[in-house]
Amino acid sequence: MEEKSIYKRVANYRGLHVYQKAEVLVLLTDIFCKRFLPPYGDRRVDQMNMAARCGKQNIVEGCEDGRTSSEMEVKLVNVGRGSFQELREDYEDYLKRNKLPIWDNNHPRFNKMVDFCRKNNLWEAYQPLAETLSAEELGNLALTLCHITDKMFCGYLEHLEKTFREEGGIKERMHAVRTGYRQEQDARIKALEAENTALKQRLAALEKELNQLKHN
Repeated sequence: MEEKSIYKRVANYRGLHVYQKAEVLVLLTDIFCKRFLPPYGDRRVDQMNMAARCGKQNIVEGCEDGRTSSEMEVKLVNVGRGSFQELREDYEDYLKRNKLPIWDNNHPRFNKMVDFCRKNNLWEAYQPLAETLSAEELGNLALTLCHITDKMFCGYLEHLEKTFREEGGIKERMHAVRTGYRQEQDARIKALEAENTALKQRLAALEKELNQLKHN
C-alpha cells in the first residue's frame, strides 16, 4: 500500500515544455538586446531581459512552492505568464517602432516559423539562428515563441486547477494522511482483536479436550 504524503507531487520543471520554451526566450532575448538595442542608456534592455527571466524563474519557484502550497504555485505560474505577455509587447513595440512587419498568416515564412517553434523546445535548435537572423526575423521568431509559450502557460494552469480539484490543498492532504493513519491503526487493532478472539476459542477447545482426556 502506497504511503500517503502531505506534500504534493510536483513536476520536474526542467522537463516541462513551457519551461524549456521559457529558457529559449531568456537566451534569445539576451542576444536580441545585444545585437539590436543600444548597449547603454536604453531601459528596454533591462526590461526585456528581466521580463524573460521573471517568466522562467516563476515556473521554477511555482514548482518548488507547489509541494506545500497549490495556491502559491498557481499565483507564481500566472505571474510568469504575465511576464511573458509583457515581453511580447516589447517585441511588438520594437517591430512597430522600427517599421518592421509583424508576420501573420499572409507572410510566406510565417507557417514554417510557427511549425519550427512548436516542434523545438531546446536552445540547441535556436542557437545557430540567433546570431544570423535579422532584427525582423529574430523579432518575429521571439514573438511567435511568446504566443506559443502563453498557450502553454494556459494549459499548465488548467492542469494545476484540475490537480487541485482532485487532490485539494495541503490542509486536505494533511487531513487525508492523518485519517489514513488512524484508519490503518484501527484496522490493525481489529485484526489483533480478531486474532485474540480466535486464540481464546482455540485455548478453550484445547482445555475441553484436556479435561475429557483426564476423565477417560
